[in-house]
Amino acid sequence: MNHSDNWNVLIKVLLVAVSRNQLLVLRYLAECTTPVAGIDIAADLDWVATSSIYAAISALQAQGNISAEWDHSESHPRRMVSISTAGADALREAIELESRQLIRPRRVQEA
Repeated sequence: MNHSDNWNVLIKVLLVAVSRNQLLVLRYLAECTTPVAGIDIAADLDWVATSSIYAAISALQAQGNISAEWDHSESHPRRMVSISTAGADALREAIELESRQLIRPRRVQEA
């Protein structure tokens, strides 16, 4: 690996700076064919605190990695989320870097 390749890898690592919970949500959404409510994600990923799932969803939406819209068809509105093209790209990069053992998902306390 030459000097230029090292810099390219470092840039990729920095660009794929997602927390472990954000990566879990992205992986979950990548398998979904329709938008999903946050509460349903939290129910399926029941080993992660619900508040951590919602924090991950908010961060991913702010980063443009997921898209969200409100569903008012039920008795209370639900924010339905799906992975965006940018999110799919970020997930693909994270998986590639993980497979090359260049990164491990950060363990960050999410607010």
